Amino acid sequence: MTRINEEQVLASLYTNLKGAKKKKDDWIEIATNLKKLSDYYDSPLTAAEKLGVSNELVKSILRILSLPSEVKELIRRGDILYDAAQRLQRIEEHTKQVEVAKAIVGLTSHQARDLIQYAKKYPSASVSSYRKRLSNSKAKTERINLIVLPLREGTYSSLTSICKKEGISVEKLVSNIISQWLSNKRKVGP
Repeated sequence: MTRINEEQVLASLYTNLKGAKKKKDDWIEIATNLKKLSDYYDSPLTAAEKLGVSNELVKSILRILSLPSEVKELIRRGDILYDAAQRLQRIEEHTKQVEVAKAIVGLTSHQARDLIQYAKKYPSASVSSYRKRLSNSKAKTERINLIVLPLREGTYSSLTSICKKEGISVEKLVSNIISQWLSNKRKVGP
């Protein structure tokens, strides 16, 4: 690597590793440039020092180069995030890494992590059937409305003393009071 190439590689890596969250290059390009720099300096540690990052980060990024080419292509295209790529390395068999990598495309980061952990724990189990289970399990969301309620000091003090006795928060007590009131209203009718 010439002096100019060294500077270009350092600048590119610095931009990707220390700059904005949005990476200019894909993780395979970043890892390849780190490999060039590590080889140039004969040490990942020296490359890390030059970039102002930890040696562990450099080694971690370099490890994604050991993944099978099909997995690296998914990483290059952005179908697999860096976090998932790191986790895929924990699966020992290359064919299983490829199978799992293809299965996590399109999943959320959390779902991808779950699937990778499942594949590592149960290497002979079907990854596709577990993926279907993950895809079908949607987290339930509940809309919560917030009410700002002005209370006189005496009323608030009364509520806090009740809360201390019952071991609940003021918010929970007020919510319970409103729920009971609504329940009674429904029983009585309009």
